[in-house]
Amino acid sequence: MANLQTEFCGLKIKNPIGVTSCDFGGHDRLLRRCTEQGIGWIIGKTVHKIDGPHRWPRPYFYSLRRFGNDMKDAWICSQMFHNMTYERWLSEELPKCLKTCEEQDVLYIGSCSGIGADPETWIPFLKDMEAAGVKMVELDTGGPHATFGAVDAHKDVGAPLAMDPETAYKVTKACVDAVKIPIMFKMTPQCVNMAGVALAVEKAGAAAISANNAFYGAWIDHETASFFGVPSSMGGLIGRPWQLFSLAKVMEITATVKIPVLGGGGSFTYDDCARYLMAGCGIAGLCSSIYSRGVGVLKECIDGLNEFMDRKGYQNIKDFQGIVVKDFQYLREWKREKQMADLTPVIPRFNEEKCNMCGICVTLCPYGALAGEKKTNKIPELTREYCFGCGWCNGHCNRDAIEMIHVDSNEVVWNGYGTIKDWVKED
Repeated sequence: MANLQTEFCGLKIKNPIGVTSCDFGGHDRLLRRCTEQGIGWIIGKTVHKIDGPHRWPRPYFYSLRRFGNDMKDAWICSQMFHNMTYERWLSEELPKCLKTCEEQDVLYIGSCSGIGADPETWIPFLKDMEAAGVKMVELDTGGPHATFGAVDAHKDVGAPLAMDPETAYKVTKACVDAVKIPIMFKMTPQCVNMAGVALAVEKAGAAAISANNAFYGAWIDHETASFFGVPSSMGGLIGRPWQLFSLAKVMEITATVKIPVLGGGGSFTYDDCARYLMAGCGIAGLCSSIYSRGVGVLKECIDGLNEFMDRKGYQNIKDFQGIVVKDFQYLREWKREKQMADLTPVIPRFNEEKCNMCGICVTLCPYGALAGEKKTNKIPELTREYCFGCGWCNGHCNRDAIEMIHVDSNEVVWNGYGTIKDWVKED
């Protein structure tokens, strides 16, 4: 059996799977439901002293499942930071959460939010948590709620702080200097210059970065011609597809800085967690998937990761952690034709034994280059002058009956798995 034990910021963890900041880290009863699934770490619900975010609208979770199966894991929410007063949380809930985590051998990470760029509104939380025995604290700088319609005193709460390298440096540096425990800076996906902010907080002494927070979101109920839930922009959770963007933003960080990264966003299955680890993250977190599919998704991810490592021959997490980072590059750096030929040198090749002529590729070819009748014994007919060599047919074949080949060499350029072949020859 593979060894899932790992280390993050010098803290030993029994496995890299955990829960990012949400309800499940805010109350001991909910936290216990997650720790009993065998997770290695959990982040507390963000605490604060900002007027308003502790009073959520009810109801505040608005599932988009009814709008189609492709929206089954998508939702918007008007819930914000911890609903409990900070003083009550500190005296009543935090000690219980810490005790449960100690009993279950789970790393508890605190989370807090000050008011914008004023470090003095952040530091008291850090000192209180350090004194209580919290081993690490996340600076929740990327919340999606605060920007729209914020009062003047709170206009820099949330995403604005996480998008400005200078402000991020200032707050992080002050927080790092104030306590001895590791400080982790939380990123927002709205940040355009992710690498710039990452470098700034690394320079400020941050022990780690967590990426990424949620998007903004809104929805309209077309049947009632009104907003769905609360009529405002709020937190937008878009299911597994969100992972596409979050991974790209994470890679901007892991390819740039040396400090550890906590990766999350759109993780629902063990392979989602594996992707974040391969992208250079030290630990991988889940959040919206727990709401959407229940706490059991955590154990499924842990068991799945274990089985995956055994199947691939990985003895421990370090065997594949960051394995793709060295290959990450700008798209413009990938070799291409100097001028795309009118007649594509890359075309689909069909495996007659595998093709059942379901017609999916014929229907979906963007360029109308494939023709054929469904449920016949003939493979689709290619009109090469229409083909662009795009690979769309390959990606939608559910029988692996199509591979993309180079016409001249007859070599496979892409079989639908892994990285495409670098087939362009230097002049």
